[in-house]
Amino acid sequence: MKKKVLLIAVSCKEGGLCPGGLDLDDPSKWIRIVKDDGHAGAVQGHEIDFAKPLDIIEFDGRPIPQGKQQENWVIDNGSCKNKGKGHLKNGNGTDKEVLDWAYQKYAYKGFWSNYKAYLNENEFDAISNPSESIMKVDNVRIYSNERDKAKIDFDWSGARYRIKGISMTDQDFYDKIKQGDVTFDNAYIVISIPKEIDDWTHPETGEKRAYKFVSKIYEI
Repeated sequence: MKKKVLLIAVSCKEGGLCPGGLDLDDPSKWIRIVKDDGHAGAVQGHEIDFAKPLDIIEFDGRPIPQGKQQENWVIDNGSCKNKGKGHLKNGNGTDKEVLDWAYQKYAYKGFWSNYKAYLNENEFDAISNPSESIMKVDNVRIYSNERDKAKIDFDWSGARYRIKGISMTDQDFYDKIKQGDVTFDNAYIVISIPKEIDDWTHPETGEKRAYKFVSKIYEI
């Protein structure tokens, strides 16, 4: 099946990259590009024709939904072509214009029923929303914590209090936060949940947790 996708995120993932964006046949939906290995593994840059965020890619592929990640697709036969940077017809050509359009069109803009960095087993099992969200947030802080892990804090209009300590995989900020915190007033962020909840288990209680992670941050 031929697909055209406006990439919104091309983040780091173990072994390579995790590209994803809006299905331009129906921009209320997300398409995440994964490796055809049965595990939704990372892809390499050449497999998406070295496309960057806000580029449009076109490929022949097929859906391979897994767990909570119903949006996963694989690219067949090395068919992906980078069609260049996305823009709106009769628009002004700015990234913000494209991002505003994407935010307006995409269906899910929530945080999966709590304000924490993770979902417990009951919360995760109850999820029926997409596994990817685009959120508009304020008072953003991107930093490296005491364990040298990249994190992001932000305010969101849908939360009663500040959201803190969310894992961050946007490679554009890895070097910057080595020099200190990065802050700005407003941003669009792309945030995901994993396909399964088996990533982490509390060593004392046995509680399973599915951690959320921010894959792309756009200052606006």
